[in-house]
Amino acid sequence: MSRLSRQVQPAEAYLAKLTEADWATLAKRDVVVKGGQGQYGLMIATTVSQAAAWAVLTDYSSFETFLPTVVKSRVVETEGDRTVVEQIDRRRILLHTMESKVLTENLELDGQQISFRLLEGNLEYMYGHWRIDVAPPSLGHDLLCLLSQQVRAEADVGPFKSLFYNLFEAGLIDTMKALRAEMERRATLSNL
Repeated sequence: MSRLSRQVQPAEAYLAKLTEADWATLAKRDVVVKGGQGQYGLMIATTVSQAAAWAVLTDYSSFETFLPTVVKSRVVETEGDRTVVEQIDRRRILLHTMESKVLTENLELDGQQISFRLLEGNLEYMYGHWRIDVAPPSLGHDLLCLLSQQVRAEADVGPFKSLFYNLFEAGLIDTMKALRAEMERRATLSNL
């Protein structure tokens, strides 16, 4: 049995926290980043439907084809709305190429939210959730949904903690952009 929460957070709870500057950032199709030091909230707007966004977000075994640092991804176990995914991540840090394997538990809720947590990997912990919500009309008629991620993560890297936070945050931003690009690429292909 999963220890992840099965509660879907109401969109109003976090959308109300966005400032006018945040909404302007979303309207320009940039990534909104809140927080730091291992605790982040990110959001991006996209032109695809919620169903199209969900299809990409839950295409776990294809992550290696569109996420920038994932070189291998496979579903290890599926039980109802719970999926365990193994990913191999490779990134260049300074002069070295680092490779890591992570095993995550993902709990899909109502086609709108995925709660996740790290089961195995080189981080002390990582957990959070993904959300897909309808974009308000004020963002413009082309932007249909909002993709957001809340995540907490910590690594035992001694004196390199600030480097870890910087790299982790940059990776989160790159992942958001890559997810949106894949969502919009697939939507364009399906409209041909």
